[in-house]
This record gives sequence, C-alpha cells and structure tokens, in this order.
Amino acid sequence: MLLQLGKIPTLVVSSPEIAKQVLKTHDLECCSRPLTEGPRRLSYNFLDIAFAPCNDYWKEMKKICVMELFSSKRVKSFASVREEAVSSLMEYISQTSPNPVNMSEQVFYLLDNIICNIACGRSYQGKQFQNGKHDKVIQEAMAMLGSFSAADFFPYVGWIIDVLTGLHARREKSFHEFDEFYQMVIDEHLDPRRPAPENEDIVDSLLSLMKNQSEGESLTQDHIKAILMS
Repeated sequence: MLLQLGKIPTLVVSSPEIAKQVLKTHDLECCSRPLTEGPRRLSYNFLDIAFAPCNDYWKEMKKICVMELFSSKRVKSFASVREEAVSSLMEYISQTSPNPVNMSEQVFYLLDNIICNIACGRSYQGKQFQNGKHDKVIQEAMAMLGSFSAADFFPYVGWIIDVLTGLHARREKSFHEFDEFYQMVIDEHLDPRRPAPENEDIVDSLLSLMKNQSEGESLTQDHIKAILMS
C-alpha cells in the first residue's frame, strides 16, 4: 500500500513475499534509512554509522569499525572492564539485600559504565551531563531520533511548525548536551598531561586515525562525535 505523507511517498509492506523482496532481493535499494531531521541533527548530518545512507562513506565507516574499533583483539582487551562492571553490580545487589533494587536503573548504569570505559577510557559515574540526569538526556535523545517532525513531510514550511511546537528547540538542546560532552571527552584525550592508557579506547583509536590519515581523507572531530553517538 502506497501512502503519500506530505511530500514523502511511503510504502507499507504487509506480506512475507513482498517483505522478502524488500529485505533480500532488493536489499541495496531499500537498506538506507529515511533522511529525517532528528537523526540528521544528532548524527552531525549523517556522519554516524546507524543513520548514514548506504554509500562509500558508510562502507568506509563499517571498515573502520570492523578493523579498528571492534576487532576481536580489541573486544578481548576490554573483557576485564565488563567483568568488573558486572561484579560491581552483583556486589551492590548483595549489599542492598533484602531491600528492593530497581534493576532497570541498575542495568542502565551497568551499560553506561561499560560503554563509557570502552569508548571514553573511564566511567563518569552517570555524571556525563551538567544536570547529572544522564538517563533523562539519553531518553530525550531517543525521543528526538524517533519524533514526528513536520519538516520531514513538508520541507518548505514544516520547520515553522517545528519551531512553534518547540520540537526544534528540544532537538537543538539535546544535540548541544551531547556535543559538549563529546567535546569534553576529546579534549581530555588530547591533553598532553593525560597518562598513557593501558588499553586504547575508541576515542584514542579515532584520534589516531585522524592524526595519521592520508591525503584526501577528511576524518574530523565531528566524525568522531557522530560515531560515538552511534
């Protein structure tokens, strides 16, 4: 079924046969996500991996991820980080017993701890953002990524609706909160007084690639921020 949502033609697939055509037979023609305003802003104009269209840039980023960021050797090097985080959670649950534990909150902190250590080299103890409510900031970013933006369907006048409804301001606030955090992390890694890490984290690897890139390549700090946002 073909729906015309503003300026955007939208195809609804509801049968296994057609789903196979979309997801397998014509995969290359259909694999890119829609280029919507929420992901555009939060991914630094689609410089990330999750929302970038399937093109040469995306293939290069995929290659960097497979060969540099998430190679088997690197994943194994961070085994101790995962083990320590899980042990810390188990110890907390043991000490809290017999009082109830909010497992949703604790699992969120567990993942935050692991991801920050692997990506940024250290845990921020849930205080990455100035207001200290990092779970709220992340939830707001998720909402912005999946929000209905009038500009997506009415390109010439939709932005006015987004401004009037406050969506544009919310999106900009979410973007700047993450941008400030990522810039802080990059600045910390570029600080010459920073002790040499035992294991390079993801930001170390990306900064090394940016420093040693050959002529014609253009990996910038915005690319690093976008990959971290992924």
